[in-house]
Amino acid sequence: MKKQLFTFAFALMSFCAFSRSFSLQVVQKNTPGDQIFDSSYVVEQTILDHFFDRGMIVSNNAVLVSKDDAAKDKTDLRRSMIEAKIGSMDLFVKLSLNYSVLDSANPTAILLSNIKSADLEIVSLDENKTICKGKFTPPALTDLNNNRSGVEDFAADIANKIQAELAERGGAI
Repeated sequence: MKKQLFTFAFALMSFCAFSRSFSLQVVQKNTPGDQIFDSSYVVEQTILDHFFDRGMIVSNNAVLVSKDDAAKDKTDLRRSMIEAKIGSMDLFVKLSLNYSVLDSANPTAILLSNIKSADLEIVSLDENKTICKGKFTPPALTDLNNNRSGVEDFAADIANKIQAELAERGGAI
């Protein structure tokens, strides 16, 4: 029994020593007004759940709505990065969701058709440098994926990319 407990404790400590923690910041772009769309929340929650279910330490900040004010956007992101660093996170993951809702019959609905693309940037907080960038476009629209499930699948693809990048850089998943 003592040997099993020691083995378990050693395995847990080894995992914790090599795992990486991160803070997720979702930025909503190209949307009218200040309302945070439900799709942004679904993407955020899907990514957080992906890593939480794998035992990673993840946190998030409130979804930001980007406006045509680069200085304010930069200030908001800087504040989020500082909070992540204070929270002892290793990485800052910025995910910008680029919406295309001008022609949408229901712009605030959880529809894959409302999301044009997503830009990913992973920043090492210790080094204060970008370690990864990526761009994602949703799959071709069908009657089967232009709904909440399609948005969740798109977010899961992004989570898998983040996971692959962290694994490549030595972070346990």
